[in-house]
Amino acid sequence: MASIADLHIVCYDQAFAKDGHVLLRCTAEGSHCGEAHNGIEKTGNKAKWSAAAIFEVENGKVKSFTKDRDKLHMWEQLGWMKGDEYV
Repeated sequence: MASIADLHIVCYDQAFAKDGHVLLRCTAEGSHCGEAHNGIEKTGNKAKWSAAAIFEVENGKVKSFTKDRDKLHMWEQLGWMKGDEYV
């Protein structure tokens, strides 16, 4: 995330591992101190959000993964929204 140049994973835990799939949950934080986001120059605003990723593991290597994060909450904190609209 080039816009969140100081991204830091606060904590994470393995929620489950079964049949070649691993679910990790984490809490991350950072500030808009990097590149512009959709034309918004760095604001210095800080944010903290939750995220999760499901990894498909085959022969000890990550074959694929799907990630999800609380993007709306993150964008609100970083000031990348106006009211209920994305900017």
